[in-house]
Amino acid sequence: MTEFKTYLQAGYPALYVQTLEPARAIETMSQQVLKAQGHPYVWDIQSGVINQSTGEKVADQADPNAAVQWIADAPENAVLFVWNFHHFLPSIEIIQAVQNGLDLWKSKGQCLAVVAPKVQIPVELERVFTLIDFALPDQEALDRILSDVASSASLPVPEQADKILDAAMGLTAFEAENAFALSVLDPEPFSCKVIASQKAQMVKKNASIEILTSTDRFESLGGLEQLKTFALQIAPSPLARGLLLLGVPGCGKSHFAKALGGELGVPTLSLDFGRLFGSLVGQSEERVRQALAVADAMAPCVLMIDEIDKGLSGVASSNQSDGGVGSRIFGAFLTWLNDHESRVFVVATTNNISQLPAEFLRAERWDGLFFVDLPTIGERETILKIHAREYGIALSDLPDMSAWSGAEIKSLCRIAAMTRSTLKEAARYVVPLSRSMGEKLKTLRDWAMSRTLPASSPVSMPAPPERKRKMARRIIDN
Repeated sequence: MTEFKTYLQAGYPALYVQTLEPARAIETMSQQVLKAQGHPYVWDIQSGVINQSTGEKVADQADPNAAVQWIADAPENAVLFVWNFHHFLPSIEIIQAVQNGLDLWKSKGQCLAVVAPKVQIPVELERVFTLIDFALPDQEALDRILSDVASSASLPVPEQADKILDAAMGLTAFEAENAFALSVLDPEPFSCKVIASQKAQMVKKNASIEILTSTDRFESLGGLEQLKTFALQIAPSPLARGLLLLGVPGCGKSHFAKALGGELGVPTLSLDFGRLFGSLVGQSEERVRQALAVADAMAPCVLMIDEIDKGLSGVASSNQSDGGVGSRIFGAFLTWLNDHESRVFVVATTNNISQLPAEFLRAERWDGLFFVDLPTIGERETILKIHAREYGIALSDLPDMSAWSGAEIKSLCRIAAMTRSTLKEAARYVVPLSRSMGEKLKTLRDWAMSRTLPASSPVSMPAPPERKRKMARRIIDN
């Protein structure tokens, strides 16, 4: 925290430290205060003012307003760390006490340091406080915690320590220590699965994001070979951003996102844009920041955003329909998508790309824009075998499944299993999308022809009949 020490040396009288670990933050920053020849003190509503160096109580000030005024009587170069003070800061008495004390604190090299989990500064003090982020433990800090836990359990540091530390990234020091201790009791000590399960608690506490428990792998998904190959090449890289999948409904876009997490051995999260909207002012923006912070903390992971066109469909008219909330959510997500450095691989799916804003599709937002079309003949055979094996269906008396999607083939096998009929008999209950929405699918294909990459390997198709007849006439004429 050299940044904190620099602010103290420059004489900043009011600092706001955002952190999920107030105890660790205060301990770390107190060392910086001592190095700057200062005197660290800590206040909380139960203990009053404590000398951080000696542990001695120096003032029994349970009143937060009195604690702020106490700074004037403290030694020069004193720093008072105040816990949970974001609950008291909006009070007019506290606001006035801070404003009245600024000049004196600055002249005596003193500082009020608010330590809180979120930024909640009243407008009167926005230009007074300087914001500092106290980061979660890095790999070096987690490595020390892992070594301490291993030592206390009389166990050697595990050989796969790097994988364990990757799994623990995003946890606080307290959470990491608990997770490591819990993993010691597992039949396989220091199991990454135990640590990941504890890490998943962060997701369960956030209503806008959920962790998918699917165990699917690519072997359960027929076709899409080019998409699979490209994803496996880039997803492990720290430079990867993600993929946008456009395509026909029921052709495996969502299944691909779930299976990619299993293939990479990382958790798959699902973000629902509909759950981000709240009724209170500023609640929606706070929810999107919290959801993306959880995704960052869960890295490395896959973040699936299913049917993103529906979640962003009202962005263009946001200023008229919802006071600009949708636009701000979209802007926050775009900024994160472009700038985040965590290993979160985003897979977004859409069936209607015309509803997505143009800026969402530009270069550097995505590593690739793929079109997922109806399966080819070979892919249909693979998909049929997968689901016939899943439902115990005999591959005999087959119906004509040309222009069927993967979901329709799966539905066919499931219906055949329930009705105990042949596949051809069960086909009477399946109406393929290509028949009911043929014109829309053609429009979708025409748009994707020169703008996207094919998810499946190219298959040579026969030339249209009209072209064949013209060629034949030319041969005859010649």
